Amino acid sequence: MKHYFLLLFSILGFSQSQFKASDFGYSDDVVKVEESLYKFDKNQNKFSVQTLYTTEVKDDFFQKQILESYFGENKLKGEYRFHYNADSSLKEINYTPLEGNFGYPIKFIFQHEKGKLIKVIVENMSSTFYEYDKIGNLVKELVKDAYDEPAETIFYQDYIDKKSYTKIKKSNDGSGSDFTKEIYKNGLLTESEYVSDGFKTITKYEYDTNRNVVLQNYNDSSKIVYSYEYDVKKNKVRVAKLSPDFSEDNSFTFIKITYADGTTSGSTELDLNFIKKHDKAFREKDSLVQQYQKVAYTRKDYLSVLKGEEGAIEIQDSYDNDFEKVVQLVDTPEHSSLVIFNEVDQSVHFVRGFYLDDFAKHEWHDAVKLESPTGIYWVKNNKFKISFYKDGKYLESGNFSVQEDKNPKHLVVKSADGSIYQIKNIDASEVGRLYPLFKK
Repeated sequence: MKHYFLLLFSILGFSQSQFKASDFGYSDDVVKVEESLYKFDKNQNKFSVQTLYTTEVKDDFFQKQILESYFGENKLKGEYRFHYNADSSLKEINYTPLEGNFGYPIKFIFQHEKGKLIKVIVENMSSTFYEYDKIGNLVKELVKDAYDEPAETIFYQDYIDKKSYTKIKKSNDGSGSDFTKEIYKNGLLTESEYVSDGFKTITKYEYDTNRNVVLQNYNDSSKIVYSYEYDVKKNKVRVAKLSPDFSEDNSFTFIKITYADGTTSGSTELDLNFIKKHDKAFREKDSLVQQYQKVAYTRKDYLSVLKGEEGAIEIQDSYDNDFEKVVQLVDTPEHSSLVIFNEVDQSVHFVRGFYLDDFAKHEWHDAVKLESPTGIYWVKNNKFKISFYKDGKYLESGNFSVQEDKNPKHLVVKSADGSIYQIKNIDASEVGRLYPLFKK
């Protein structure tokens, strides 16, 4: 639902009577824009698509937009359709959920008077009223909720020209002390200030020659950096959004542009070379993986693990003491052993009882390397609950059912996808030790 409401608020905050592709930086001969946003998924150890946008355009005006969001294996999908008046001002936007629990059907109604947007109605949710001064500058927006109570008040002031002004957002009727202040110059947001209960944060923005933001600087010294690649018509086709202090938040957008003459530029496919060019953290990790793939290990169980204070873990192998850069420590919610997934050779290792309080600290312990013909492993805890692991991640136990086997020494495991497996010698197995799961 987050992406759904973000787009709704961007539409309502647009405050104009048209909804044009050129307002979003596209050239006026674009008829279709397809965008795919990727982030690194630690569970799958790869970049996975998070959001897809497909926007259809006619004569520079949005006609239809489809949004798809992915949360693991779950997919949410919704569609917006845009309708215009005879003077090309926006009349309605109709939203329809297409797949998953992605909101409900809703209509946005835009009302105009003398060429000015005066009211936006979001059916059964809110109404926004717009006020102007004598020379036509927008000076106030008042958002009322479904009960006709003020939900937000927005003031516009300090106009230099139509595209340079200050915007102040306050909750409810606007009488409170908390606010968000935004300064616009030449139609671009250059600075924002948020104040609430004595807390204040300031963000400053910088742009490239194509009017796309390249830097967000925060007053706590953190920042977000954007990099772009453009086609010959200066339409974005690749975007890198990087958080140097929080690399897990890095995202990459790949865009395919279709023009009125049928030609295209860009692609929505994942481009790892573009990612490596801009993402230092991923570039270093990928380089390490390639480096380790050339290593010939002389020991069967070549990983050693050390437990430090307050959850600290170090991993060592016969080649490099910084091996933890290319392994994953697998979540083990149902038992006390440490499970390690080696990204280099896709192998699985474990250290029994690692998370127990009496496990010896500040000593190197060998991690046992495991093999399974199915790639799936099982482990039981002291309450006889069985957990499963595959490809470096914990598998939800609810996706498996465990039943008795004809051989009383074994158990039958059925997965949600219909696959049937076998646990062998269950009574002889030890608590906290991983074992291979066999195909039945």
